[in-house]
Order: sequence, then structure tokens, then C-alpha cells
Amino acid sequence: MKKTILLLFFALTLGCNKYPPITEEMVIEKVYDLFRAIESENEDRSKFFDVVTDDFLIYEIGQEINKDDFLEFVESFNVIEDDWELSDFKVSLDYNSAHVYFKNKGRFVVDTPDGKALLNYSWLESAYMVRDGDVLKIKFYFSDAVEQTSEPIE
Repeated sequence: MKKTILLLFFALTLGCNKYPPITEEMVIEKVYDLFRAIESENEDRSKFFDVVTDDFLIYEIGQEINKDDFLEFVESFNVIEDDWELSDFKVSLDYNSAHVYFKNKGRFVVDTPDGKALLNYSWLESAYMVRDGDVLKIKFYFSDAVEQTSEPIE
């Protein structure tokens, strides 16, 4: 009798999960989707809104920033060229959410009033993601710069 009840419980539990489990690969790919959406080569920054939840928040430069203000912040830098190197991903999963933290090294060529400059940053970053229907989206993002340099480009 106990075996029958346990089998029935597991069958019902498995039948309730209408979406496949979240995987580490899905989480890491979503982080890359975020960076592809805001990179300087992408002229359609509206893709950013497909990657984040409606109530998305990022904590960066000591401030809580919503999705609209963050996109405005990104566009304010006059970036000519950008490259990111993401590494050392650590992912935690459950059925409806995920958390990831990782290292990020960014290299940016920006246009400033004094001419072009090369900016190099190293960050520690993390993202909390939730299932939005059958899609994984970023709900909260944390970014902390641990090193930065700047030099003019002639």
C-alpha cells in the first residue's frame, strides 16, 4: 500500500511539471543573452526587455536601477567597441528559479570629450533568474567593480 501511494505521489508530482527543468546551460546562456542585448554592436537594444522581467532591478555603481534607467545608463557611455570575458560560473538551480555568480572582464573603447579612451574593468557579478512561463528571465542583477583602469587612445 505504501509503495502504491508513493508511486501515485511521484506520478502526480512529475505530471504537474509542464516545463522542462532549468539547466546550468540555460542559465549561462541567459547571461550571454543579456550581454548580447546591450553590446555596442547591437542596434536593437529592445532585445534587453526580452531577457529581463518587468520588475527587473540591477544594483550597480552603488545604486538600484530599474530596467528602463539601466538601458539609458548603458547608452550614455558613447561606447564604440566593447568586449566581455565571462568566466568561473557557479550556478544554483531549482525548478522555477536559478542563481548564478561569475567573473567578468570588460574592455571598452569610448568616445569622450577629450578623445577616445580605453577602459578596462573587472567585476564580480551575479544574477537571480525566474521562470516566466516557459522562458527564463533575469529578475535581479548585481555588479561590483573590483578593478578598473582608463587610458587615452591616440
